[in-house]
This record gives sequence, C-alpha cells and structure tokens, in this order.
Amino acid sequence: MGKIVTWFVIFSCLISLLLPSINASAHTDNSEGYSKITMDGEKLRVELHIDFFELGRMIDFGVKPGAQAEQLNTSLENHRNTVASYLSSHFEVFTDGAKAEGKVVSTDINRRVGRDYAKMVLEYPAPFSNSSVQIHYSIFFDDNDPMHRNIVSYDLGNKTGQFVFNAGERELNIGKETVFGQVIRFVHLGFHHIMIGYDHILFVMALVLGTRRITDVIKVISLFTIAHTITLGLTALKLLNMPSEIVEPLIALSIAFVAVENYFGFSAKYRYAVVFGFGLIHGVGFAGALQLSNDVTWRSILSIFSFNIGVEGGQALIILLLFPLLLYIRRFNWSNVFSGAATAGIFGMGLIWYFQRFLL
Repeated sequence: MGKIVTWFVIFSCLISLLLPSINASAHTDNSEGYSKITMDGEKLRVELHIDFFELGRMIDFGVKPGAQAEQLNTSLENHRNTVASYLSSHFEVFTDGAKAEGKVVSTDINRRVGRDYAKMVLEYPAPFSNSSVQIHYSIFFDDNDPMHRNIVSYDLGNKTGQFVFNAGERELNIGKETVFGQVIRFVHLGFHHIMIGYDHILFVMALVLGTRRITDVIKVISLFTIAHTITLGLTALKLLNMPSEIVEPLIALSIAFVAVENYFGFSAKYRYAVVFGFGLIHGVGFAGALQLSNDVTWRSILSIFSFNIGVEGGQALIILLLFPLLLYIRRFNWSNVFSGAATAGIFGMGLIWYFQRFLL
C-alpha cells in the first residue's frame, strides 16, 4: 500500500509541474505552411495554406481560437484585400526576372492536426514554357516566426518537384534546384519535425526506458522504424488516408500504453507487436508534416526518403543521449525510483494529450 501511495504522490507532483506547459499538438514550432503550384489553363495557380491565427498576428481578423470554421472563413473573406496586400510583398512570383501581378481568387479554412489553416488560392499570368519562374517567400519570417516553414510542391508540366521554404531558404527557382539541395532540405525537415515533436520524443523515451541492453534498444527501434517508414511512405504518396482526428489521439495513447507496459513488464514478443503496431500509427503522424501534392515521381520518393532519414537521425540522437545516461543511473540504488517517476510522468503526459486531442 505504501508503494502505491509513493507512486501516486510522484505521479501527482509530476503532472502538476508539467500540466501548465502541455498543449494538445505537442509541437513547439509556431507555424507550418503548405503550398501547391500548378498550371490551370492560362493561369499559374498557387494554393497557399498558412496558419490562420499566425496570420492573425499581422491582420486583425476579429475572431478568437475556438471559433467555428464558418466564422473564420467569413472573417478571412472580409479581409481578402488586406490579406492580398500582405501576400503581394511576402509571396512574390517572378517570370524571367519581372514581378508577376497576381490576385487572391478564393479563400477557405482547413483544419489539420489541431490547427486552423487559411487557404488562399492565387492566380498569376501563365509563364511561357521556356520562361524562368522564381518564388520569393518571406511570410512570417521577419514579422513574427523565424521558425516558420512552408513545404511546396509544384507541377508546371515539364517542371515538377518539392521545396521547403524557411528563414534561410526564401527563394525557389522552379526546376533549377539540385538533387543534393532537395535531400538536405528534407533531411533537415525530418530532423526538425522529430525534435519539436514532444509526443514522438516521449514515445522513443518510453521505449528506451523499457530496455536493459543495447541489443534490446536496437530491436525495438528497428521495428518502430520499419513500421513508421511503411505508413509514412504510403500516406505521403496518398495511398493511405487516416484522419488526423483519429491518428493524433492514438499517438498520445501509444505513449501512455508503452509506459504501462514498462511498469508491468509484458513479454518480449508482445512488446515487439505493440511497438510495430504503434509504429504504423506514428508513421501516419510523421507524414502529416510532409503533405506532398505531386503524383508519385522519383522526386517525391526522394523527398520522402530524405525526410525519413532526418526522422531517424533525430531518434538516434535521442537514444545516444538517453541510453548511456540510463546505464549510469542504473548503477545506483535510487534508479528504480527514477525509472518509476519517469514512467509515471510519461504515462500522465500521454493520457492528458489523449483526452485533449480526443475532445478537440
């Protein structure tokens, strides 16, 4: 009975300390955007998706988080001219070095992974087939969010590919970027995604806490990697579609479940099955950060592969930092208390995220 009370007190203290900083999305970056650039008859068409409330820091839409999508869309439409003015100096299209004049032709609201996205469709005069096209992108970087990113897919007939805008990469020369540059950008994107994803970090930590030897770590992480690679690829290529409303709560639940498994010590075969199953779910979550819009091409496959390398690099860094520390701590008598407290904290975080995401 005393042991139960002790763990309850530890658990309660951890949750009371962590609760104020918990958010349902479990990601620390402020905003992430997505773009699709295509040819539509005589027009160059851009579908631009950016965080509505991040945009609201520059434009007062007069609505607060939690408002219905209809209210958000009405406000966005009412402020279309202001939005167009902001975009004219922060999303610029150049054809053969001359700035093309575009216009916002429609607006909408999309909700993804707990965020409301403003979808703006812009149209520009179509370039000639042999014309050079450059995109200058500076949304949010200097105004509010230097960590902002925008993942763009483009298909202009004979020119297709993907690109990642960030504070250090603000210019896209369509069809001119190198394979090496694409690999580096998407490796960095994958590494960034795992590093700002508290939920994915805690899941990996829970897996490592439940292992005693380096061979056990290699086995469970390898299974997790194989599983999430499968669903990441299928989801990014639009061959698998699972709503984020289902995936995100399951990711949170997987954290709590593995923590419970660590405490009760289930058999190795059962543990491997659990790791593989939850790895499939996490892969769908990873793919949510990719959102490639092109058909299946060697370029899109390369982007997915590079992104996954970045994710694995992030996981490897977490393990390299955590496992030697655990080996050192296990030399002391109080190591069981530390392990139990950490497990209780991870369980609590996963459970709270689950209910937060389930109720969103």
